Amino acid sequence: MNPMYLAALVITIIGWAFQLYETLVKKTRNINIALPAAYVVATVLFGGNSWLGGDVSAAALDWVTTILALIVFIFLLTRRKVA
Repeated sequence: MNPMYLAALVITIIGWAFQLYETLVKKTRNINIALPAAYVVATVLFGGNSWLGGDVSAAALDWVTTILALIVFIFLLTRRKVA
């Protein structure tokens, strides 16, 4: 297995582990900031792996996913909590 692909999978799993903690332990419905952050990093790695492997269409889709995850990440960082 390609090391870049494996790193992306591990980062994705770490992001989901943070979300699992947020949901099961803290018992909230909030999105843990680590999940979209991990997705941004992982999709960049997935895209790079696809690009280096010569699969331009998969790389493009991975980078579209990166943009979407980045938008969610920025939204979560900039939203104001309503008390």
